Amino acid sequence: MKPSKTLLGPVAVGIALTAAMPAAAAIDIVFDYTYDTNGFFDAGRKSLMEQAAQVFEARILDTLTGFSSGGPNHFDAGFTNPGTGLATTLSDYSIAAGRIDIFLGGRNLGGGTLGLASTSYNVGGFASFVNNSVSRGQAGALSNPASDYGPWGGSIAFSNTSSWYVDADPSTKEAFSGYDLYSVALHEIGHLLGVGIADSWDAHRSGLSFNGPASKAANGGNAVALADDGHWKEGTLSKFGLTVQEALMTPAIAAGERQYFTDLDWAALADIGWQLAPVPEPETYAMMLLGLGLVGFAARRRRGR
Repeated sequence: MKPSKTLLGPVAVGIALTAAMPAAAAIDIVFDYTYDTNGFFDAGRKSLMEQAAQVFEARILDTLTGFSSGGPNHFDAGFTNPGTGLATTLSDYSIAAGRIDIFLGGRNLGGGTLGLASTSYNVGGFASFVNNSVSRGQAGALSNPASDYGPWGGSIAFSNTSSWYVDADPSTKEAFSGYDLYSVALHEIGHLLGVGIADSWDAHRSGLSFNGPASKAANGGNAVALADDGHWKEGTLSKFGLTVQEALMTPAIAAGERQYFTDLDWAALADIGWQLAPVPEPETYAMMLLGLGLVGFAARRRRGR
């Protein structure tokens, strides 16, 4: 009998590797726990979030510019407060080059939702400031249609009423109960990196079909069926190394199931405009994971399946 599945979550927007990993990350995903007012994140959960971030930091090669609000230039960062669910704005926001800021917290999300990502912004000032802050130096983000994406960040809320599994070593696949925090974290970060929210994602979408060239290549040359405007259709399969699994950016996950970012999920990021280091050889995946363990406005919910 197929296990019941609960949601992961969504997004929102206002908007052939050699065996070695890159020596230094081009991007730096920085988590902020200011709004974790319900105490969802203990040390173990924070550590797992860092491991999830490192998956993307290890492959993304883009150089994101920074920006500083001041004088006539104003960038207001918007997101849903992950602890309260209220719309939150940080006025005159500034960010360093390479950084992507993500505010984390937990609350009762209801409706079988495990995670919910959100982001938006308002910006004004000189054209040079506006263009830089909304594109982070990715010229294609300003094109029509857009061919790239340069986010400032956003927020992710996790359900604090769900039973979570936290594993210090994400390379393991032994049986467990509860919902895998690592898998859900990867999924939600994927949304904030543009899956389902970037204009460059929408540029490849026609109804419930996604026609990005990298994604089609990873899908046997065929357009990829969508469940909605921000998720692959449930049951869409891809590979992680030599293992076939359901693609992570489908709309739900079962309790006791671990999923990794697959070839198709990476292809989506490439179609959005991210520059990626070559994919590791299959036999290096487990070693990579072990190493990682050591070292406008809208929202989409990942529903049960």
